[in-house]
Amino acid sequence: MRFVPSRIERRPPRGPAEPAQETVATLVALTYELLDAHADTARIAGQEASAEEWQLHLAYLRDLQRIGREAVARAVAIGGDRSPLAPPRRRP
Repeated sequence: MRFVPSRIERRPPRGPAEPAQETVATLVALTYELLDAHADTARIAGQEASAEEWQLHLAYLRDLQRIGREAVARAVAIGGDRSPLAPPRRRP
């Protein structure tokens, strides 16, 4: 692979990302991981997988569930009442 010179030139470091940007990036990465997990589950279900392979996959799914819940909780905490993940408020 050849590198294009403009891509390898030194650039000033980026400042810290805003929490909202990090949250969106985390949720996007989580979404892709969930899609991959679904595909893996379908693949394993379609073949004769060993009990050990299923146990490893189920442990992965449990970890993914925990990480997903933590990511959503952080997104709601950062977004506060203005978070698109929060349910709409009812007006009295």
